[in-house]
Amino acid sequence: MTFPLEALSAAISDRAQTWARLSMSWHARPIKPNHGKQIVSGDFESESWLAAITIWSSGEAELEAARLTDGRIVAKHYDLSTPDDLDTLLNELVALLTENRIPEAAIVVAHEPTAPA
Repeated sequence: MTFPLEALSAAISDRAQTWARLSMSWHARPIKPNHGKQIVSGDFESESWLAAITIWSSGEAELEAARLTDGRIVAKHYDLSTPDDLDTLLNELVALLTENRIPEAAIVVAHEPTAPA
């Protein structure tokens, strides 16, 4: 199975109003070769969050998001088969950013605040 990598740019662009409402800048990167398994990515940035989506032609995908206020990192692996699966990934990103809803099966790394010396 080969996932249609060009779907990422279109899916991100289709949500331009959402990114604007969140004051989030975004950039969809071009498809690149990656040791025989093409890759595409998208980056997102606001005053509160940094996020990245990476998708390989195999359909493997990673979502990583870091909340800047406390350094909490949320990461999730996906196995995408169709553009509908990509919509699920993006919907989970939006829910994380707007409702602080952690995607099911995500890994969360919470950084403990350091004590003053």
